[in-house]
Amino acid sequence: MINKITEFIKEGVWLLPDERLGRLEVMAVKTLRVTLLSTQGFVKDLCPLRASALTLYTLLSIVPVIAMLFGIAKGFGFEKMLRDRLLEQTPEQDALMIQLIEFAENMLANTKGGVVAGIGVVLLLWTVIKVIGNIEESFNHIWKIALNRSWARKVSDYLSIMLLAPVLLIASGSITVFVKTQVTWLMEVMHLPEWAARLVLYGLSFSPFLIMAILFSIVFMFMPNRQVELKAAAIAGIVTGVLYQWVQWAYLSLQLGASSYNAIYGSFAALPLFLIWLQLGWFVVLLGCEISFYIQNYRSYCHNEKFSDLSLALRRNIALQVMHLIVTLFVSADEALNSEAISARLNLPLSVVQKTLQILLDSRLIVELKAGEDDSSLYQPAYDINQITVLNVIKALDTAGRNRLPADKGLDRFSSLNEEWFASLEHSDCNRLLKEI
Repeated sequence: MINKITEFIKEGVWLLPDERLGRLEVMAVKTLRVTLLSTQGFVKDLCPLRASALTLYTLLSIVPVIAMLFGIAKGFGFEKMLRDRLLEQTPEQDALMIQLIEFAENMLANTKGGVVAGIGVVLLLWTVIKVIGNIEESFNHIWKIALNRSWARKVSDYLSIMLLAPVLLIASGSITVFVKTQVTWLMEVMHLPEWAARLVLYGLSFSPFLIMAILFSIVFMFMPNRQVELKAAAIAGIVTGVLYQWVQWAYLSLQLGASSYNAIYGSFAALPLFLIWLQLGWFVVLLGCEISFYIQNYRSYCHNEKFSDLSLALRRNIALQVMHLIVTLFVSADEALNSEAISARLNLPLSVVQKTLQILLDSRLIVELKAGEDDSSLYQPAYDINQITVLNVIKALDTAGRNRLPADKGLDRFSSLNEEWFASLEHSDCNRLLKEI
């Protein structure tokens, strides 16, 4: 039974034809595929390592970030509300949070007035921008984005985040209190039966989770340097919110049972537990980012496992299709395409198209152009299309990679046979120009 389940997860789920399944079955298969792709991507993208790095960055910059939040909150007169909200968000770490708030207030006090204070403010801003930049870099890596935001966009976007963060944090708590108050008043006016009142109050207990899911959705939508669909960000935000609540519950259980930490570390015991909490939190956030990526790019990645071990004949066929499309677009003066568009046009897995494009690039059959706000890669023929033949593409595929080994007479003999075979193909009627096919 276990072997059958393992075999289904490894191969069976990727071979299921979606067009033959019902709507609910398609949703179930899609959910399973996205889950598998997200967990595989979590490992391939080194998310545990990135979570550790972000934990360190967070630890080093948490006081400047809190100081920045309080500096902005003071300007709006929300300082006490922000303090209460931060303590509400970390009930299991209230003692440590009080210490961090005190450190942040001391930092703000030391940056008042004078040239030294001006330098302190600049360093404070730079620290906050740097930590948000590290988060963006991790998100961009998951989203396969080579370039981060420019410094001008970083300053404008990140400052907007810093200005809105304390307002949203305070507003989320205020909205929860307001909704609970109004609903309680309505229940009294409407004279609801006891079971209905309990049901409503039970539903209201999920309001903090709902707000957390909305905040995660906003992060997943705006943090990557690419346009993220609302659907992908919202689903990932809800899943991440659920996982985050579970992690909070598990962490609270761990803390209650970790009396040995107090015996070993004494008053210092809060720090290792706080590091564990940060690490688990970043695990959940990066996994949520993986989920949003694979939901948005599901069509490009859903059949990748099916095409993980292609024959040479099929790889030649795919390379000819890709090269033929690029040449055809160039002949008709149509806009060049990126790898995602080529994958969609030919109905081929994105990973296969990307590998094929890399081979064609290395063989200098195509060139890579940068265009658009996100500097996405577009592909065009590298030289005169009146010289690009079927044999050029076959040679590119056959000679991709290393072609040299220590001297061997047997290899040399068969290499000459290969050269004769290529020479015979060159004069064959099948060796046509791609633009004529």
